Amino acid sequence: MKLDEIRQVTVLGCGTMGPGIAQTFAQHGYPVIVWSKAPEEHERAVKVVKTSLGTFVQHDMLRQAEIEQVLKRLTFTTDLETAVSGADLVFECIVENLEIKGNLFRQLDACCKDDALIASNTSFLDIFKVTPERRQSRTVIAHWFAPPQIIPLVEVVRGPRSSEDTVDTTVALIRRVGKTPIVMRKFVPGFAINRMLRILGRETFFLLDNGYITADQLDLAVKASLAPRMMVLGLVQRYDFTGLDLSAMNLENPDFVEPPLNNRPKSLFDLVEKGDFGVKTGRGFYDYSDRKYEDVLKERDDKLLKVLKSLDFLITPERG
Repeated sequence: MKLDEIRQVTVLGCGTMGPGIAQTFAQHGYPVIVWSKAPEEHERAVKVVKTSLGTFVQHDMLRQAEIEQVLKRLTFTTDLETAVSGADLVFECIVENLEIKGNLFRQLDACCKDDALIASNTSFLDIFKVTPERRQSRTVIAHWFAPPQIIPLVEVVRGPRSSEDTVDTTVALIRRVGKTPIVMRKFVPGFAINRMLRILGRETFFLLDNGYITADQLDLAVKASLAPRMMVLGLVQRYDFTGLDLSAMNLENPDFVEPPLNNRPKSLFDLVEKGDFGVKTGRGFYDYSDRKYEDVLKERDDKLLKVLKSLDFLITPERG
């Protein structure tokens, strides 16, 4: 399927990622059907999208008069066949469980058009293992980052039998809706960014668990050093500016002790066991309980837009 043949988009899942992905396509003129089994999730998604669109207006990235048109392009349903039967592109954004995704993909095989493109937003699962054989060539992973309506990156991961046409069309479509796609040449769990985040997370919880630093001070340290430098140099080019000889010597330094492998860090699991999951429950490492969920997201999005507008020159060339 070619880029201009994609006229109808369906987003499956109405949790953290689905509404923002649907909003992005709707803002760029695509009619979008959003599917979820739970009708109550539709109401919450509409609130989140309306708040997000209002933030875009405040930043002069959307006109107030356009909000209603964007919302009119969004249709919500609990019926899967209704959602996907006419779709040219289906974005799967349901729970990160391979068995559940596999069950859904088998249902899609029976309901979708033969030439429909299917993209999974999984952040680490090998969905190609559960993709029906005849859908393999038209299936890719297209992993967005929260909040998807703002963060530019989308990781496009080719499967072992994904066609070049499918990959090229997916990349072109992502660019058309204002995002920055990168292509993973082959599947690896976690792809590029979540593999980096896993390593950062290991150090983060090592420092917190052992009382070396508090959460707010660590966040401030990253914002005041690592984050701005990374925006200019990324990860790899930073080594060129540090000096490859010095970087090699640092890796061989016996006095630098690596954190032990620990997949149950106390600072994280103590909160999880209390039911404090972060913004969605009102508490995590920080306390958000005095504000509505959509207001917390709005504050984050407002700050992100301010940052990204000033840094657009760094990523615009990558959009082609």
